[in-house]
Amino acid sequence: MLKLSVIVPVYKVEKYLRRCIDSILEQNYRDIELILVDDGSPDWCPEMCDQYQKKDKRVRVIHQKNSGVAVARNAGMRMATGDYITFVDSDDYIDREMYVSMFEIIEQYQCDVVMCDCVKEFGTHKELYTHDIRSGYYNEKQLKEEYYPHLLMMENVEYPATISNWLCVFKNKRGGKDFAIEYEPGIRYSEDLLFGARLLRQADSFYYMKGQAYYHYCMNPESVTHKFVPDKWQDYQKLHRKIEEYFENDKTFDFQHQIDLCLLFFLYNAVGDIWREQSLNTHEKRRMVLNILKDNKVKKMFRRINIFKLPISNKLKVITLLYKYQFVWLFT
Repeated sequence: MLKLSVIVPVYKVEKYLRRCIDSILEQNYRDIELILVDDGSPDWCPEMCDQYQKKDKRVRVIHQKNSGVAVARNAGMRMATGDYITFVDSDDYIDREMYVSMFEIIEQYQCDVVMCDCVKEFGTHKELYTHDIRSGYYNEKQLKEEYYPHLLMMENVEYPATISNWLCVFKNKRGGKDFAIEYEPGIRYSEDLLFGARLLRQADSFYYMKGQAYYHYCMNPESVTHKFVPDKWQDYQKLHRKIEEYFENDKTFDFQHQIDLCLLFFLYNAVGDIWREQSLNTHEKRRMVLNILKDNKVKKMFRRINIFKLPISNKLKVITLLYKYQFVWLFT
């Protein structure tokens, strides 16, 4: 039986941690190594992790100073001894049959990466979260022809499928000559985007279990993703530079258009956060947005992209045109 390493970064989630860990240890698939990475959590989470390690020999614990989820996941991957690796966020949980179902696919197709869907839980209701790509098996040729055109960003300027790293079970190639994938430390937003894209760029085979939702993604309003941060654009710039570093000169596929779409997506997010922030007055908002729109990379991106050909709403096309020509005074 193939061994699976499940990596869970842990930080300030004592309310949800037991639910998460129990859902992993109670899997029907038994050959599991659970790596809990305590990222300097200031609550009872470190003690809870140690308790589980004492109770179940499959549990291993790493304690480190607070360094962020990227560093925590990297630490877990370096410790992983499984044939395959996956992640679970510590405020989420998974169905009992998740990994046994995914390993049935792995055994059948011998694929590098398998991905399922998830249920997003909003407290009052739940929604199936799925992706606009076909289900089933992709060999290397099919990956290049069908998946590479939206490896980094969908044409409608939405995240690609593998943004959901925790829905992927992937082969542990550590020790192999081609293994060089880790998370980029210091990037706080959309760090999953680059990892997922590099994962599928390296893969020779992929299987998408479309519609099979075993993972429960619990929407947390306290998450850093949902809060206004003045330097978010700087963080996005750092991520975009890394995307360029890995994909701009790819010899197999021309990713330039998708690299541009990534920057446009980051612009939508950063500018949208500024317009929605109630602590800023109109003058401050316009000044911050104008600084983003005057960025040289942004201006070059707008010159390359044909806004009218993007499959986005007419309203968003108009907004994008206003951004392109820096008409910020039209926004209130």
